[in-house]
Amino acid sequence: MRAEQFRYAAAGLALMLGLGLAAPAVAQQRSYLIWLEPGKLDIAKVIGLPPAQNTPEAKAEFDQVLHISSTRTPEREKAAIADQYQTLARFLAGLDNTYVDGTHREVRLLFREAQVELSIALLSVRRLTNRPRPFTVWNKVRVKPCPGGRPEGSSFPSGHAATAALYAELLSVAAPEFADKFEERVKEYGESRLICGFHYPTDLVAGEKAGRAVAKALLAERAFRARFDETVPEIRLALGLK
Repeated sequence: MRAEQFRYAAAGLALMLGLGLAAPAVAQQRSYLIWLEPGKLDIAKVIGLPPAQNTPEAKAEFDQVLHISSTRTPEREKAAIADQYQTLARFLAGLDNTYVDGTHREVRLLFREAQVELSIALLSVRRLTNRPRPFTVWNKVRVKPCPGGRPEGSSFPSGHAATAALYAELLSVAAPEFADKFEERVKEYGESRLICGFHYPTDLVAGEKAGRAVAKALLAERAFRARFDETVPEIRLALGLK
């Protein structure tokens, strides 16, 4: 048990450092460097597995991504490329709010910590699958990816879709009047991954399930909820709400 706790704590610390995040005092007082106890959330059970390769379902998904990516407009491609960044500022881009990147420190810290939790949860399932990304598959014709950096690793589940769903769930609790806008942004954020040929639709569905599951699990944790509730006024201020 101690070995498992150490492994999760080490993983959490590594991800925090990778995000440039220093653990706040409240985190340092916890038993772990993360909010959720190891093994409390079984993401693999929540999201299931993707269609097996060379099945009719997988072929249909490939054709769908091929069509979406090949008919993208220059304007939509530009927006999709910008959506490669998994940050709160990028997620909120285009919405009617006053949030400015680099401001509202407590909001940034809280959402980064939530993203750390999500990253750890996704690590536990990505090793179970090795789904090739659409642009790496040859199926008579190739999917043309967006210019720029190309993601590596398993296509399933989508980390971008998971992050967007995580943000939407948390933001909707703090600002329920914007819930519909947040959900629209989740769909748009995920669509960007299809447009760029980086993911399949089922990757997005699984990612959304993971993000929402982590958000709900965090909000059910007393310590996280207390921190979240304290930050709600600043979240609303960041969104231009009273």
